[in-house]
Amino acid sequence: MKRPWYRFLYIRSPLVKIGLGLIAVLIAIAVLLFQGVIEEQRMAAQTANWEGRGIEKGAEIFATNCSTCHGMDGKGLPAVAPALNSKYFFTQRLTDVGWAGSLHDYVKLTVAAGRPSKVNTQWAQIMPTWSQSYGGPLRDDQVENVTAFVLNWEEDALQQGTADNPDPWQMFSDAPTKAPAGGAAAAAPEVAAEPTGPRPPAELFVSMGCTGCHNLAVPQTDNNPGPIAPNMGDYPERAGQRVAGESAEVYTHNSIVNPNAFVVPGYNPGVMPANFTERMSEEEINSLVQWLLDPNRPLQ
Repeated sequence: MKRPWYRFLYIRSPLVKIGLGLIAVLIAIAVLLFQGVIEEQRMAAQTANWEGRGIEKGAEIFATNCSTCHGMDGKGLPAVAPALNSKYFFTQRLTDVGWAGSLHDYVKLTVAAGRPSKVNTQWAQIMPTWSQSYGGPLRDDQVENVTAFVLNWEEDALQQGTADNPDPWQMFSDAPTKAPAGGAAAAAPEVAAEPTGPRPPAELFVSMGCTGCHNLAVPQTDNNPGPIAPNMGDYPERAGQRVAGESAEVYTHNSIVNPNAFVVPGYNPGVMPANFTERMSEEEINSLVQWLLDPNRPLQ
């Protein structure tokens, strides 16, 4: 009978068999011991890996759903929504609002349940509910991912508070704040000076928060649209083409006093504040209209 090709694997000696078995057992024990030694580090690395993935997924959700109000960098938009990437937010906000829990729970609950009961607010948008548990579109794990992404700003936010890197926190008009001096959060004077006349349109464009959404230096193109609102570098040429039957002047005026009457396709309604008629006089609004339509307006 022909011997099989694997005959060399046969071991006849019992002692050799016992020896090889002992070696195999010792190798298995060594592998298990080694696995036990590195398991803690391996689990820590895997946890960090999953946390990193969660932050990345949270960044995607934030960019899609939250950045139109809070800004892509989380530093808020004037009169639209407050800053989250803020030293005050991470160090003092919980104390000021009397929250006894953790910042993680505060952010998570705010994302999940929103602030739908706060109808009278200084912000252009009421914080909506996002969790499916409260009728929103996000799963619990997605809410957790957004929370992790917001908390990921803490290290950078704690470096704020200097002249070169001010705290972007915007003071609430209806809530206490103990924001540290020297940053944007503490910039409100106790007594506002009486205006001496119409404010210049360039000043209005900044003080009304327009610079937070519109870029005056960059034209609006299909390849480079404004992330929150249309760029305005070529606005004098585009304004008269937005709404049929409306001149550039009429369209611009309507966009200021009734911003939701027409929303440029691709952007969300409700982002632009609807109370400019209360914050500017008619003369100031008209001067702002003319300034925006001036192709020679200064960029600074």
